[in-house]
Amino acid sequence: MKQLPDAHPRTSLVRKKFTRIAILSLLTLGIFSCGGKDTLVDDTRTFGDKGWNRFKPEVFSVDVKDADNYYQIDFEVVVDTSLMRTNTLPLTVNLFSPSGDRRMFYASISLIENNRWKGEPQPGRTKEGLRLLRQTIRPFFTFNSNGEFRMEIGQASSQFDLDAVKSFRLDIERTEIDYKGMK
Repeated sequence: MKQLPDAHPRTSLVRKKFTRIAILSLLTLGIFSCGGKDTLVDDTRTFGDKGWNRFKPEVFSVDVKDADNYYQIDFEVVVDTSLMRTNTLPLTVNLFSPSGDRRMFYASISLIENNRWKGEPQPGRTKEGLRLLRQTIRPFFTFNSNGEFRMEIGQASSQFDLDAVKSFRLDIERTEIDYKGMK
């Protein structure tokens, strides 16, 4: 079978260029549409040598633009295991809506599992050392309206100053529910 030559050499170059642009555009669109999650908050608080004071909750601003979505709330702490005296870190969470309504719940970060410290060892640690622990507190959380929410998170241990906690991070990202199974 005889192949017909292109009508014009320039036509072949234009066709190749168009094909490359189309493929590159589709790849870019795919990367951005499947990319990262929508993050509402990703904020870390670092505590000095005194640690986290029981009567001074950490205050975070949460700007909700789409209350119809589900959000995952994760807490992350860096704990000096040589100073920590409990197996869990109890927390209180107060969420104030733009209209001033309050929603409150308790949370707890599990520090030990099977008699071993959980989390990832951190650089510059002592024999026991610093450990980074991350825990999902609410996998499918909803906000009741759009607007600027205030979230106050306090440590609820029996100690006045929890010097074992070196930092606390709040991470709130959009998530989805798959009704046939959880995503």
